Amino acid sequence: MRTTIGKLVGLQIVVTVLSALVAFFLSGAVAGWSAALGGAIGFVPTAVYGCLLLWRPVGTPRGLLQQHYLGEFGKLAITLLMFGATFVWIKPLSPPPLFFTYVLTLAAYWAALVLFA
Repeated sequence: MRTTIGKLVGLQIVVTVLSALVAFFLSGAVAGWSAALGGAIGFVPTAVYGCLLLWRPVGTPRGLLQQHYLGEFGKLAITLLMFGATFVWIKPLSPPPLFFTYVLTLAAYWAALVLFA
């Protein structure tokens, strides 16, 4: 499981870097940084979720389910906090590249199913 999580986060980082570069070259520095932030909002919670899953071994199916619930809740909370902090503290900001790159990092889950299965 450790290598699968690492590959997924790595794929999300690659998607983020490529998207930020495309946004930078097409629309300038603000779009590039906005895309990079959108990607970070996608891959940081995934990395935290992966760390929570690997943090301690789980002995029972109930414990595994509870650990996944905790991971998903943490992932959602971190995502909301990162979006909120980005919109409050980052100026200037270009929302379309931010959201587009965020959605691309989510699409990386589907790509990972095909690539790493």
